[in-house]
Amino acid sequence: MRERILILTKTYPNLSKKYVETVCVAGITDKGEWRRLYPIPFRKLPFSQRFKKFDWIEVDTVKNTKEKLKRKESYRVDASSIKVLGNVGTGKNRNWEERNKFLLPLVNKSLEELEQLKKSKKVSLGLIKPAELMDFTLTPIDECRDWEKELIEGTQRTLSGFYKSPLDKVPWKFSYVFKCNDSKCSGRHSIMCEDWELLESWRSWKNKYKTDQLLWQKLKEKYLDWMKKRNLHFIVGTESRYNKFLIIGLYYPPKQ
Repeated sequence: MRERILILTKTYPNLSKKYVETVCVAGITDKGEWRRLYPIPFRKLPFSQRFKKFDWIEVDTVKNTKEKLKRKESYRVDASSIKVLGNVGTGKNRNWEERNKFLLPLVNKSLEELEQLKKSKKVSLGLIKPAELMDFTLTPIDECRDWEKELIEGTQRTLSGFYKSPLDKVPWKFSYVFKCNDSKCSGRHSIMCEDWELLESWRSWKNKYKTDQLLWQKLKEKYLDWMKKRNLHFIVGTESRYNKFLIIGLYYPPKQ
């Protein structure tokens, strides 16, 4: 079916046996329904089809019935059918009111609520507004749990052997520590953040700021201190291997 979808976030490229390198995209339809779009070989698309955050696109989609996890929002797309329609305000002309109109009605109470919806309805995408942003942490990959190492490294075997992505592999786990805006919140969550903007900041700043200490200071100034001044929301989604919720996008309109 042909759908009109507002793009909210896309993951940092992952390696793929069939497509070599893909991104998973999350968005909402003009009817207010979440969509997880895959596979999209983003950096192989013609420039006219390379959509940005908050672009409206039209695309042919079909429910992904073959997915092992049967996630409610998962749809396969015909990447060649993508048509970029326009953008809801970028740069100095950001139209936060227009964006809020589509996103804020989708806010979930807490990560706990989403975990219950995952079990009962196979929900895999949601939007959370933290009641308290407690910390933003960096963990070397060697100190991560095994499943986290696999997600960060993303090494898979292709038909021609191990494929090395042209993009830098980030040797860290970035996490937000927060409390949910819900009395049922367990009190403290530490969730890995895979937001493309954050990982691109690391990639572009690592040569500008010559030491890890200075780089980490600049990242924390932007993604913790500055974010505390915004009306920060987390776009969260489950990953396909372990079905765990990660932060896949940051939504940060100004405070009213």
